[in-house]
Parts: sequence; structure tokens; C-alpha cells
Amino acid sequence: MRSHILSRTEAIGRQTSSLWKVYSGSGRFPVRTQFPSAPCFRFAGLRAGTLYRRFTYFRRGDSGSENGEGQVANQAASVIPLAFKSESAKDSKETDEDSPPGPQNDGRLAAFWRSFNSKATKPNQLFESYLQLPVPRLRYLSQEQVYGLLSKMSIIKKGDESAMLQYLTVIDDMRTGKVPIPRYHWNTAISFVAKCYRHLTDHDLQSGLFLWKEMEKSAGVVADATTFNILFHLATNSNMAHLPLMILKEMKRRNIPMDRFSYVNLIMYYGKQGDGRGIRHAYREFIRAGEVVDIVVLNAIMTALISAGEPQAAEDVLTHLIQSPTKSKPRLSTEKRNMRKLHKNIRNLRWILAQQGFDPNMDLGLAPLAPDLVSFAIFIDYHARETADFGKILSLLNDLSECGINSEVSILQSLFKGFALHGNARYTPWTLQRLNAVFDAFMNGSYRINRDATLWCLRAHVILAGKKKGKEVWEMVKTRWLEQGGNRSEISEVEHRLSRMRKEF
Repeated sequence: MRSHILSRTEAIGRQTSSLWKVYSGSGRFPVRTQFPSAPCFRFAGLRAGTLYRRFTYFRRGDSGSENGEGQVANQAASVIPLAFKSESAKDSKETDEDSPPGPQNDGRLAAFWRSFNSKATKPNQLFESYLQLPVPRLRYLSQEQVYGLLSKMSIIKKGDESAMLQYLTVIDDMRTGKVPIPRYHWNTAISFVAKCYRHLTDHDLQSGLFLWKEMEKSAGVVADATTFNILFHLATNSNMAHLPLMILKEMKRRNIPMDRFSYVNLIMYYGKQGDGRGIRHAYREFIRAGEVVDIVVLNAIMTALISAGEPQAAEDVLTHLIQSPTKSKPRLSTEKRNMRKLHKNIRNLRWILAQQGFDPNMDLGLAPLAPDLVSFAIFIDYHARETADFGKILSLLNDLSECGINSEVSILQSLFKGFALHGNARYTPWTLQRLNAVFDAFMNGSYRINRDATLWCLRAHVILAGKKKGKEVWEMVKTRWLEQGGNRSEISEVEHRLSRMRKEF
């Protein structure tokens, strides 16, 4: 890692916090310090109260009684996965009368394998089948099958608290059964903690750091660049402004080079710190490192510039991307003509970046550039939240359509947010008539209903049309949500939040 990246970051501040000292010991990180060998997740600070009780329910498994944890504790010592047994499970005989029945006589194992092998099984359904296995559950799975179970449970579109707890439950069973946990699955577990909450609390931060400690200290698995990228993302979303600096220092101490994800995280970090110069500095280092500039990187730059209070600079980048010839379908032409267009596009991008303070002479490694859904969602959400410029949003929606990009529920969610925030102002363009048009698209389009979009939709209707209308809208959305197989707990949460809305307005 180049020293000037770190020196630039150190300019933000040099203070450390008491939380960091807990996990870093006397100037060192968990891999070199002494820590109590407490159970991994029970004392990891995972959302005290409700979350702990849910986790306790998962650990009890199929016992359904208060002594379920005791059963797990009593049988923990006998958890030996099939991969480590010299004889097969069919030949093994249980002498304890409370021990689970053999797999050949237990229909729960057959039900689990049906769920495991079915492509239609959702991760939460697979986990429920796993919970039904007799304790200790890992007795009936080989090492590779356990890894396959974790992989299937990690394939989710958006992580939430329930998915995180399910994944950590299997990880904890593996620790109890002394099944080796590869670095990839440790990284996935930390990533669940980093991304499953919208607002990161100190408990969540401690949970991520605790998992890192367990991975290196207890399991002896050394963190790699991916681990540090996840930790950096976790630290950036916390309230500890100097924790990302500590992560970078530890990467340097271990001689772990920064990759493209590290630089993107650093760009986002500077944006949250309101440091436009830092954004540009990190981008220059990204280019010097020989990394390829693609739309993901430019989306990060635009988001960071908006966060740093430079929305016009971000909008100039988007305008160039929209006008770029790479967004249209390429026509059949000679190779020379195509190269001429590419070089012209690169020159234009170099010029627009130079106008915003980036080095015009940097050697750009470019992938084919065209705006994607995220590019437009960034600015639609910004204008819905901050400027209330409905005309600008309509222009962005028109550009979105011309680029051949299909809208998703995130776009409608931002529009609902705009109606909720600005619909009660005088002479506002955020009218009830326009809200009804957006709602019709929400209900009649092929959009996947989720909690956040529904909450903003209901809030907008309560503010613009009253409590009675909000209740009517909820019944319509609820029916469609249930038809799509919506999560019951999320539906209950929305109903509770709606009752609070009706009291507030």
C-alpha cells in the first residue's frame, strides 16, 4: 500500500476509541492478542434483547422447551461430522437413550435432503428443515455438505437480521462440532453483520469485530484483503470516524495491498467525511494502481461527491455518461471507426473529470461505460430527498427510459419518499394526482413489494390523503404482498408502523 494514501487518511484525525482498544489490545490486533474463549455469538453484542432471544430460539432447535439449550450443551461433545468418522453413520450405534435416532429411521433427515436438493427451496425454508434435524444436527452431514448448506443460505438478494441469525447459527454449530470453517464463510458471516442493518449500532460493530477476533484467534484463520474490505465497510458505516483509519493501518502492517474494492470503500468513506479532495486523491491512486474504471466505480464517485456536498460535480459525470455513445447499441462499422469513437469518449470523460478537479493526464483503464439503474437511482433519490425538483426527476426518468433500463422498486420508493417529504408544502408539484399515478405503477407493474417501499408509500398517502386512505392503500398492498409470498414478520412490522402513523398525523 502506498504510504501517501495512509498519510492522506491520517489528516482526518489520529484519535482512537475505547472500543478499538478492546479489540486491538496493546497496539496489536486480535491475531496477536489474548482474548477470553467465550462462546462466539452469544456474547458478541448482537442486538441485545429481541435478537438474543431469537438466537436462543434457533439454538434450541426442535426441542421447543426451556431445556433445549441444555440438550445442546450435553450433546456438544459428541458432535462428530461424518467427514471425520471412520465408520459410517448407519454402522454407528447410540447407547444413550436420549441420543437422536439413526438417519435411516428418521424421516426428518429425508425431509431435509428434499429441501437441500430442491432448486425451489428458499434459504429460510432450508434453515427450517435444518432445525428439524435431531440434535446434534451436524452428525448427519459431511464437511462438504455443511459447506454446501452455508452456500445455499448465503444466496439472498438482500440480507436482513433473520438471514444473519440463521447463517450464524450454522456457523456456531460448526464451531461446537469442531468443523473447520473456511475463510470464505467467515467473511460471509462478517458481511451479514455489516449489511443486514440499515443503521449500524455499536452492538453491530462489536459483533463484526468479535467475529473477526474469533476467526483469527480461535479458528486460526488469517484475514485476507476481502476480510479487511468488509471490515472497512463496517467501520465506515459506524459512528467511529477514525476506525476506518485503523483498518487501513492494519492492512499496511500486514502488507495487504489495496484492491479495487478497498479504493471504492475509501472513496465512499471520504464522501461521508465531506472530503472532496480525499475523494479525488483516492481516485487518482485507484488509476495509478492500474485498476479498471467501470460504472460501479463511477457510481461510487457520484455518490461520494453528493455526500461531500458537491452534487453538481456528480451530475456533470452522469450527464457525460448519458450522452456517451457507449450507451447505445453498437452499429456494424469498421474497426477504425469504432476505435475513433472509443478514443473520443475517453477524451470527453477525461475532460469532464478534469473540470471537477481530477488529473486530466491520468492513464484511464476503461471498461465500456454506460449508466445503469444505480446511476439514475442515486440522483432520483437525491432530488426526492433534498431539492424536491420534480421536473428534474421527470427528466431523469425520461433518460432512464431512453437508455433502455427497466425501472425497479427502488425508483418508486424514492418517489414515494419525495411525496412524503414534500407533499404537504404549498404550491408543491408533489400532488395527490401524481402520487396516485405512481401508486398505480407500483400495483400494476411487475414490482417486488418490500418493507421500505411500502412504508414510504403509506406515509405519503397518509400525509396527502388522510388516515382513512392510508388504511385502504395498505389493504391493497398487503393483499398483493401476500400473493408474492411476503415475509409475515415484515408485514406485521408495517402494520405496527402504520398504526403509529395514524396517531402522528
